[in-house]
Amino acid sequence: MTHTIKLITKATLLSLILSGGAAFAATGDPVLEGDDTILKNLTLDKGRLYQTDGFVDGQWALDVGSDGLWFVPKDDMVGTYSAPLKVRHDALANTLVIGTNDDTNVTNGYVGIGTDTPTAKLNVVHDGAGTESVYSLIKLTANDTDGTGPSEAAFVLENAKFAKEWLFRTIDDGTAFTATLGGTGGAEFKISSPTGAVAGTELYLGNGAKNVGGVWINASSRKLKENIEPLSTQEALAAFNKLQPVTYNYKTDKSETVVGFIAEDVPDLVAINSRDGLSAMDMVALLTKVVQEQEKKIQHLEAMQKRLTRVESLLTNLALDTSKTTKEKVTLNK
Repeated sequence: MTHTIKLITKATLLSLILSGGAAFAATGDPVLEGDDTILKNLTLDKGRLYQTDGFVDGQWALDVGSDGLWFVPKDDMVGTYSAPLKVRHDALANTLVIGTNDDTNVTNGYVGIGTDTPTAKLNVVHDGAGTESVYSLIKLTANDTDGTGPSEAAFVLENAKFAKEWLFRTIDDGTAFTATLGGTGGAEFKISSPTGAVAGTELYLGNGAKNVGGVWINASSRKLKENIEPLSTQEALAAFNKLQPVTYNYKTDKSETVVGFIAEDVPDLVAINSRDGLSAMDMVALLTKVVQEQEKKIQHLEAMQKRLTRVESLLTNLALDTSKTTKEKVTLNK
């Protein structure tokens, strides 16, 4: 028996395919009739309707599988049966939507996963009750199965207008994450957890600054600096005398009182160009120079005090010792 299926439009063909090929369930050899432009690249094989691209003889078909609707290639294309695209029977509603349900904006090119009203080029939404506090909306995984590569998972953010790219990736053995501006040859930003514990988290910046063990460490290597000059005592004392220590609280936390300085009010020696922040190391260097100068003065005064004490002792002894001549009495050892 021969069954004839007439295809009037491509829309009719699509409806047939999406129906799961129910029309082919009858016995016999179906025959496709219709416009040659529709049928010339179609073949029926093992209950599946394949379409050939006409160039490299690649054939793809929609197939109703055991767990959903599969989009499969011809076996001889990949050497084995596979389903690169699969929609499972239990897939949630609005699993994948291109465009929106707004008739005035259906061609915006937006793609929604978990939503039929995407508001961005790719909008992923988790909707529903659950016990999780954090939902993994997007997961990128790299798996170097032969063990010779780093298996670094990465994604790229590109500003095409200015031809700039940022590469975000895992590094080392997966215990570190970096952000790198394309073309710089290094990592501008790195977060590492070598111990695998929250308390062991480390932060590194490309300029050499880092936070290790909960302590912020400024970049201070000589190889990063130039025009190195000693800070003069006069400059340090002048700036020190202009410092105005104050107490205050931040507007975002009125409960905490802080002791410090106002960036706009500090002397130029320890101010940054924007005058909206302060460098702790600038203050430490200034205070160190002032303390060093004060220490020198204290040491000098202590030496003078010892000398005066010795002179007083010598004068007293001379006044009491009548056996020495006048010349001997006025001779004082250093």
